[in-house]
Amino acid sequence: MIAVVANPTAGRGKGARLIPKVGALLRSLGLDHTLHISEGPEEVERLAQKAAAEGADVVAALGGDGQVGACANGLLDTDAALAVIPAGTGNDFARHLGLDRKDPMAATRLLASPVLRRLDVVQVKTPEQARHFVNVGGAGFDSDVNEHANGVRRLTGTAKYIYSTFVTLARFKPGDFTVTVDGERHDFRGMMLAVGNGSSYGGGMQVCPGARSDDGILEVCVIQELPKWQFVKTFPKVFKGRHVDHPAVRMLRGREIEIAADRPFQVYADGERVGSLPATFTVMPGALRVVVPTLRGSA
Repeated sequence: MIAVVANPTAGRGKGARLIPKVGALLRSLGLDHTLHISEGPEEVERLAQKAAAEGADVVAALGGDGQVGACANGLLDTDAALAVIPAGTGNDFARHLGLDRKDPMAATRLLASPVLRRLDVVQVKTPEQARHFVNVGGAGFDSDVNEHANGVRRLTGTAKYIYSTFVTLARFKPGDFTVTVDGERHDFRGMMLAVGNGSSYGGGMQVCPGARSDDGILEVCVIQELPKWQFVKTFPKVFKGRHVDHPAVRMLRGREIEIAADRPFQVYADGERVGSLPATFTVMPGALRVVVPTLRGSA
């Protein structure tokens, strides 16, 4: 049985328009399914967990990256697999899996003969709570951008994140960070850190281009302090992952990442606020079964 947990507000109403289409397609494929409409992240997790307890083999998150992350939290330690039906503004985890983020019906058709793969999940602990995510988390400038982007209504997708990037940059002040990777400490004054289980966020920004979701390793992008004009010049390179060659960028890899700073920067994961620094990110290898387009290559 398939359970769809849908966010009708995803993609500025795209989720609501997709719900009947997805239901019709599942019926045409002869698939036994149930549909659950969510009203917030906490309910998403509960609905996913409940669907798994009631015997769903696959729980499909219809929405954006936040919806996917919330479903993943609900499905840990259950027998159900996670599927993604992209309907948000960024859909970066869908992109990472190799799904066509602009064709949610193609993702729905995969449920007829689901190919499953065990992928890593990341636990992040902050003073406020412990959560899990599947794609990218971090703190600093990028979290401030996420905070701003969540309040933007007149733009969607990549355009929304680019706009929020430049608005945030105008008022951002670097911080003093300490990042400890598998026990090795690094101190720097800088802009941000991103911890990648997946490779991109913000609608295609390849912040951790070497990240894989099936290798038990996290990739960390550290952007040290640099003049704002230089940041603006370098920023477009992130869409191709070429920012990693800049002298102010350091790429680290490890299984447990501890981040602290001189002030309580917000921590975001899968596009949702988790809490504030200090935070510890720990990889959980193969913790979740996920529906993927193919078994070839690496996710």
